[in-house]
Amino acid sequence: MGRRWRGRLYRSQCQRDEEEKRDTNTIVLDTSAIIDFLRKGETTRRIIERGKKQGHAVGITSISVFELLSPIFHRRLFKREKAVRALSRESLFLALDAAATEEASKIMGSLLRIGKPINALDVLISGIAVANGADEIVTSDKDFQTIQKVANISVTMI
Repeated sequence: MGRRWRGRLYRSQCQRDEEEKRDTNTIVLDTSAIIDFLRKGETTRRIIERGKKQGHAVGITSISVFELLSPIFHRRLFKREKAVRALSRESLFLALDAAATEEASKIMGSLLRIGKPINALDVLISGIAVANGADEIVTSDKDFQTIQKVANISVTMI
């Protein structure tokens, strides 16, 4: 009985998360923007504040969390791990699922057709953003400007 109850609770939380993703405009922070934010970057902080004032959700992807935690675990930087986990809890967490995988594949296919292949992790982040209906990706990585040419997503450079 307890397992079943927890399963229902989990499903309803997942359903609420999905509804929140669809009902709000979302700004996705790329890994470079998250690093800038954690280092007290004013440009990223202003973009986040502007978005929140306009009712936008701030999202981070599972790919960015992977990119951030890998060197932290490698170098045992436990203070930085706490900061990343705190930001993850405060943000809308966007995972790589079947829809995001398909969007990322379409983006990479389009990039290959125009002769501009780029880092696969950036394509996965873009696929997640597009699949979740995000309006904007905030980044300092110029690869996203190339992605913007083939995907329906706005890119804000910091």
